Amino acid sequence: MKRVLRSPGILPALLSLTLTACAPKVTSSLPVGGSLPLSLAVLPPDYSGDIPRERVDLVHDAIVQELRNRNFLVAEESIMSNLCSAPSCPERSEIGRNYLIDGFVTVTLDSFSRNNFIAGYYNQLQGSVSVVDTKDTQLISISHTENESGGVLLQSGQVFQGIVSQIRHSGDEVFDDLAERFAHQVVEKLPAPTSSETAGRSEATSLALTSATAQWTSPSAYTVCANGTPHSLAYLLLGTTRTPLREVSPGHYCRAFSSLVSGPSSGVEAIELRTAFGNSAREAISIPSEPPCALKDRVTPVKTGRAEILCTTVGGDNSTRGKGCSSSIPHCGVDKILIYQASQAAGPYQKVSEQRTASIKLPQASTVAILAVGKGEVSSQPIVVEGTK
Repeated sequence: MKRVLRSPGILPALLSLTLTACAPKVTSSLPVGGSLPLSLAVLPPDYSGDIPRERVDLVHDAIVQELRNRNFLVAEESIMSNLCSAPSCPERSEIGRNYLIDGFVTVTLDSFSRNNFIAGYYNQLQGSVSVVDTKDTQLISISHTENESGGVLLQSGQVFQGIVSQIRHSGDEVFDDLAERFAHQVVEKLPAPTSSETAGRSEATSLALTSATAQWTSPSAYTVCANGTPHSLAYLLLGTTRTPLREVSPGHYCRAFSSLVSGPSSGVEAIELRTAFGNSAREAISIPSEPPCALKDRVTPVKTGRAEILCTTVGGDNSTRGKGCSSSIPHCGVDKILIYQASQAAGPYQKVSEQRTASIKLPQASTVAILAVGKGEVSSQPIVVEGTK
């Protein structure tokens, strides 16, 4: 009798795609039905573990996005990265007071593993998210493990699709999917803020930009300043460049810019003020195009103890307004001319006069230095000429 051998049908049968995840574990000190604070800040990522930096950032960003999707007010990441000296952010109590933040979120990644087999793969991301208030009291902590597995169903028509799936999940892009699902599962377990909290914290998003100025403060630099809501983020926008201003006092933001390294801009010239939670206000400004009146090539040769400042209005004196102007020497105006003298070119120089006329009288000295003073008492670079004998 001929024996017929039949396949037992027990060859490995890996699903082409299987997503598995245990339910997140929640530990909460909130009262039943309680909610989390509306305004939160996610602490800076901790890169001290074995997980690559870019993967830590992916999870961190996914958590921020999911929190915003749940209607939390989440502080701009630049606030935390600029003001926190460490991932634990020992400065958070002060940050909470200044930026109206009521809770801090810590994202901790414990492990990530990626395993590829001949006919399948298994990937896992494990971590936790915790929220504390401004007094460092833990409100809630959620730990979670997100898994993904799949491969080739060997005895079916899904072989090709299984191979495609396995190739796709053998690269780093698998972490994008895990990060997004991990963030969604964890944040979904957080109690959302109530509508009354949203109405009660409208000041967290209020913003006022009351003034914005730009003016020369030295022959080679101008200063941009703005006034508005204290403890905001202030920027100078020039074309596509965004440069932060410094809050020198509550609500007063300034920064000096050198004309030697910052060329003329095209397009947007404005001050932007942003709250910690992203809403903004703008005011257009005009960046000074020319520094204070440079006297180089404007002073005529000294004759009979006097010299003229060409193509310049000094005070109310317009006598040289049209004299000596050219494409390289445009007309300019200054408030006054200061005269200094010295016995030798190396100095020391002593101020001898202050004149508000374009025709200036020079002292009898071997060396004379002349400089112009414009609006705001900003002076030009001095030029040295020979005095009268």
